[in-house]
Amino acid sequence: MLNILIFFPLLVAFLSFFLGRGGIKIFSVVASLLVLGLNGQIFYDFLQGVSFESHFNLGFAKFFSFHIGVGAISLSLMLLCSLMIFLSFLFLRVENKAIVSAIFILEFAMMGLFSAQDALLFYIFWEFSLLPLLYILGVYGRDFKAGIKFFIYAFAGSILMLVAILYQAYLTQQVLGIFTFDLELWKNNVSVTPLSQQIVLFLAFFVAFAIKAPLFPLHIWAPKVYANSPILVPVMLVAFKMAPFGFLQFCLPLFPDASVVLMPFVLILCMISVVYCAMIAFKTRDLKELIAYSSISHIGIMVAGIFTFSILGISGAVFYMFAHGLVTGTLFLLAHLLVKKYGTSELKFLHSLSSKAPGFSIFFALLLLASVSLPLTISFVGEFLVLLALAKINIFLALFVGLVVILGAIYMLAVFRKIFFMQKESEIASFGLKIREILALIPVIALIFYLGIAPNILLKPLQDEAKSLQETMYLRALEQKNVNFLRGGRDE
Repeated sequence: MLNILIFFPLLVAFLSFFLGRGGIKIFSVVASLLVLGLNGQIFYDFLQGVSFESHFNLGFAKFFSFHIGVGAISLSLMLLCSLMIFLSFLFLRVENKAIVSAIFILEFAMMGLFSAQDALLFYIFWEFSLLPLLYILGVYGRDFKAGIKFFIYAFAGSILMLVAILYQAYLTQQVLGIFTFDLELWKNNVSVTPLSQQIVLFLAFFVAFAIKAPLFPLHIWAPKVYANSPILVPVMLVAFKMAPFGFLQFCLPLFPDASVVLMPFVLILCMISVVYCAMIAFKTRDLKELIAYSSISHIGIMVAGIFTFSILGISGAVFYMFAHGLVTGTLFLLAHLLVKKYGTSELKFLHSLSSKAPGFSIFFALLLLASVSLPLTISFVGEFLVLLALAKINIFLALFVGLVVILGAIYMLAVFRKIFFMQKESEIASFGLKIREILALIPVIALIFYLGIAPNILLKPLQDEAKSLQETMYLRALEQKNVNFLRGGRDE
């Protein structure tokens, strides 16, 4: 069943080329709904105790295997991907066969990446995911230089990751006597890698993932790509949490000592990312760039939660990833409506929307409240758990992040007031939401409040997997002081 979920989008991408312009819209919605339904069924079966794992050895390359399997973290992120692709196709009128095909190819890569249990297989899907994004950016983007910058950053990170994967396979051979990329073998054996080598390997993976996250100071490519790309690109980049997933899949379980030693460095980067991107968001005069910088600021909070190494922090961070992808991705879709209607998303042009577009205003307001983590919304749950985990490490750190979040919320609400309630004399046109747009927005709002009020359906399995990840770090840590730290104790 998991194999079907991975390869079905690839089949859909191929079939889309044989459709006419009129049929591609319905086809994309129906096909993406089928993927979402299959993904939801697998997630439900997983919660009932069903295990999904396949392992095929390839005769021509004994060191490589098609090994796939899923847990709560990977399944929740896969569900987010398929949900946002379905909602995007429903919300937008996408009639370009090449773009539809590219998005389904991207979905194939994401399903494979999140389920890969072989490091080389993970890398193949990671690289493969770049192709449809670069195609859309290069052919349909408004800023060619932004696409080039994205390629350079992504390629540099990928090379570092490949070298680290090959070296880790070599180190595994020294211990087990077999050259393998199997992640289960890597994780289930006690680490004998000295701290110095762990740090080098950790940094190689960390840089590759920090570029894609994006995290300060490797975020430079992101805002212009978000603002100048066809709308599906920023929605997909926000929804596909492949980089934070990489921290959980590689950095923490494989290099626990390096993770603990470098935790202060990572947390400092996260704090700088949170503050710096929030400050840039305060200065920007474009709604899409405002959403982009605010999004990058929130990424810093998620990564900080991961590097608390606690069940609260990790599960809260993954929950926040799901919330962020859902809310911010939908905000980008709404910003696209304004661009489509008025030809711009500049803040100085937008005003009086509460009277000109009342339906739009209601949905935007609800999404904005979720974005600033209003209690009883989905974002509040994840953000609160991360702040609580940070407080257990350093109360002042948590207070600082909380203050930045509050200031950001005040600014976002001030921008909302100017756009929607500041009345001016102008020729700005009125508009209403189409049926398909309302149908796409209703389930988003329902999820925002349902998971904000009753988060345990997603949070409980995430906490169970976070506990398992924590146990792996305990077992593989070499230095006793790091083991004590991971267990909640500290050496004075």
